[in-house]
Amino acid sequence: MSRFAIRSNLAALAFVAATGGLVAGSVMAAPPPAGDGGPAAMHDGQRGGFHKGMRDGLFVPGLGPVTKAQVAELKLDDKQQALFKTAQDGQRSLHEAMRASGGKRHDLLKAQLDSGKLDPRALVEQSEKSREAFGPQAKQVRDQWLAVWDSLNETQRGQVTKFVKERQDRMQERHARMEGRHGKGRAEAPGAAAPATPAAPAKPAAN
Repeated sequence: MSRFAIRSNLAALAFVAATGGLVAGSVMAAPPPAGDGGPAAMHDGQRGGFHKGMRDGLFVPGLGPVTKAQVAELKLDDKQQALFKTAQDGQRSLHEAMRASGGKRHDLLKAQLDSGKLDPRALVEQSEKSREAFGPQAKQVRDQWLAVWDSLNETQRGQVTKFVKERQDRMQERHARMEGRHGKGRAEAPGAAAPATPAAPAKPAAN
């Protein structure tokens, strides 16, 4: 794994910790499948595609992401567009700050590994400092996204409800398929015991 990839992963983990689930918790929800042109489609075969989709899309705390194509369907008015841009800018600034913080944690861990002396308490302390430092900013971003939601009319909220329901239905379908494949795989696993064949009834002894 490259140094950049490690930094990005650590930054993502730090983002979750720092927001205390206020913003990142819903970001971690599974994105739509590749077939609908959502973030997952951009992510497949293209590094960073999902994050690009999140930059271009809308995010509703507690509900998760709304893709760029879905945002276009909402037909936001000028006031809503202004609130949307404010939330996007706030999200971007928070993400960049968290990436920098994640890089510092990586440097601390690398220094410990190079010295051969791990200090988990120091790593935990740095994570806690990041959570405390970015908590207020994360809450501000959350409130900015909620302001976008508050500005939606009933028709637009109905559209978002439809988007979320469709996403949840797809997630349940994928989960059911995975469960089916895993169950079939266990049944066909090499060395699996064959079902016992009932013993033939004994013939009665001749008189």
